[in-house]
Amino acid sequence: MKNKAWSETIKKNFNNASADYLLYSNIQRHFAEYIVSHLKGLSIQKGEWIDLGSGTGLLADEIEKEFSTKKITRIDFSKKMLLQNKEFSKKILWNLNNGLPPSIENCPLMTSNFCIHWLDNPEKIIREWFSKLRSGGYLIISYPTRNSFPEWKQTCKEINVEYSGLTFPFSRDIIKSFNPDEIFLSNEYLYVENFPDVYKLFRSIVNVGAQSTKCQRKKVHELRKIQRYWPKKDTNSVNLTWEINIQILKKS
Repeated sequence: MKNKAWSETIKKNFNNASADYLLYSNIQRHFAEYIVSHLKGLSIQKGEWIDLGSGTGLLADEIEKEFSTKKITRIDFSKKMLLQNKEFSKKILWNLNNGLPPSIENCPLMTSNFCIHWLDNPEKIIREWFSKLRSGGYLIISYPTRNSFPEWKQTCKEINVEYSGLTFPFSRDIIKSFNPDEIFLSNEYLYVENFPDVYKLFRSIVNVGAQSTKCQRKKVHELRKIQRYWPKKDTNSVNLTWEINIQILKKS
């Protein structure tokens, strides 16, 4: 699938999920709160704070709750997601695969929560974002890493069914072009979700618009086989394990 078509598929799925996104975005909210907890320990200069890939404004809202005098600029390529943001918030409709809007430069803070793994070239884009920071500015990102979903991958391997989840980046690749003194923090966190069965697990991914894949859609018999062989808990429920990286980059 070519990049433009892939981007349109992602946008369509997020548009469709926009109205109910906040009801189902538990992991996104969890790590938005982590980002805010890290922000409280930083000394951020005056200026415009930017949230990249803001979606419905989940992270931006959490930041504004903690920093009541700040108004976060929200940037996303999904118009329907942006329409879910606060009425008077500053919103910019923009595809981040095309860099940053021309008006964004010399910023003291940029944040991005669960966004970069949807972009065509995250390593390059992170460098571009970093270049728009002012000296002493911070870029804070969170994203799932390649080590996420071990249960899903192992099940597919055992039953010889193609793993159709998204291929997430390696955390080391995202920051490999940065100098050690520019990497303020890089931490991995495990987050485990539990579902009554595999079908509800996959439904949870659709509920937040994150079902885009370049693989063929699974057939009913394949889904049944995945359900049968996925490792079960004592309650016969299933887990999905995420590894999430939070990285804070500081421009000297």
